[in-house]
Amino acid sequence: MHSYVDLYFASDHVSPLDVSDRLRATAGMEFIIGPHDIAFEWHTVEEFRTKLAKVHAALKGTGVFYRIETVTDEPGFVEPVVWPPPAMKSHTVHPGY
Repeated sequence: MHSYVDLYFASDHVSPLDVSDRLRATAGMEFIIGPHDIAFEWHTVEEFRTKLAKVHAALKGTGVFYRIETVTDEPGFVEPVVWPPPAMKSHTVHPGY
């Protein structure tokens, strides 16, 4: 199963960047690109409960509201892309010079 988390921020609470750091440190999760903010996969109820508890702990005290949407395994499921994507390596000298 896949669960998606949508986060709702208020400008007078913790910033999305700080929340991103907390989610990474506490729950081992990162924001993704797409219609949802976070996605995770689980196979047992205990695994779901553990991951949800980590998300809740990461968001506690931040003023962020969240919504969980769980769906069955979809045949067209596309693996989420982590945001921000890793920086591409670039040449130190511009190729035009």
